[in-house]
Amino acid sequence: MKRAIHPIKADIMRLYRIFPAKFGLTLMLAFGLLFGIFLKNGTTLLASGNSVFGEDIGFCWNVIDPSAPDESLVRSAFAGTSLFVPLIVCLVILQERGYEEGCRISLARGLNRFYGALAHALSSALIIGAAYSALCLLLFAIAIIRGGHNYSHDMLTVFLPAMIVNAVLVISVALETMTIYRITGSAVLSGAVVIIGFVMSLTLYGTYLQTPIPSLRWIFFLPGPYLGVGCALGYSDMGQLTLLGYGVAASCLSVLIYALLSFRAGGVLNGSSD
Repeated sequence: MKRAIHPIKADIMRLYRIFPAKFGLTLMLAFGLLFGIFLKNGTTLLASGNSVFGEDIGFCWNVIDPSAPDESLVRSAFAGTSLFVPLIVCLVILQERGYEEGCRISLARGLNRFYGALAHALSSALIIGAAYSALCLLLFAIAIIRGGHNYSHDMLTVFLPAMIVNAVLVISVALETMTIYRITGSAVLSGAVVIIGFVMSLTLYGTYLQTPIPSLRWIFFLPGPYLGVGCALGYSDMGQLTLLGYGVAASCLSVLIYALLSFRAGGVLNGSSD
C-alpha cells in the first residue's frame, strides 16, 4: 500500500499541470459564483417535495422552510450539484484521456501497474473532492449573504457533515466515470451513461417514493437517489450513514475494478478518439 500512496503527490502535481484539470477547476469555481449570484431564490432543480426540510429530495436554492430556516439555507450550498455533476464527469474524462503519457512514464520508472492505477484513482478522487468542497463553501457563503441571514454555529454543524457525505458521493460518481471509461474506451458513451443514469435514477426515485415499484429497485445501484437525498438533506428517506455507505462502497469497488483493468491492459488507456 505504501507503494501506492507514495506517487500520489507527484500524480496530483502532474494532473494539476494538465490544462483540462486547471481549466475545469477554474470553470467550476466561476460557474459556482455565477450560479449563486444570478439564480433566483426559491429555485429547484430535479427536485421533489413540498419545500419541507428533511422530506424533499433534489437540489434547492434558497427554498426556505419556516420551521427550519437555518437547515433550509444549508441545503442551498449543494443546489449546484445537479449542474456540477456533468461538469465533473467531463473533467474526469479529459483527465483520463491525458493519463496515457503519465502512465507510460510511471511504468518506465518501475512503478507497478496496479499501484500506479491505484495512485492515479486516489489522487483524482482527492482533486475532485477538494474542488467540490470549495464549490459548496462558496455557495454556502453566497446563500448566507444573499439571504441576509446571520451565520450561526448550528448552521456549521449541519453543513460540515453534509458536505463530507456529499463530497464522498460526488467522488464515487467521478470514480464510476473513470471505471466505465476504462471499460468502454469511449468518452461519449461513458459520459452519457453516467449523466443520463444520474438524471434518470433521481427522477425515478421521486416516482418510487410515491409508489414503491419493485422493478425500479435498480435505481439504488446508481448515485442519483443518494445525491438527491444528501443535497436536499432529505434524511427522512435515507440517513447519512446510508448515503456514506453507498459512496464508500461504490468508490472502493470502482477503484478496485479500475486498478485491475489497468493492470490487465498493461497500464495504458485504450480510449477512442470520440
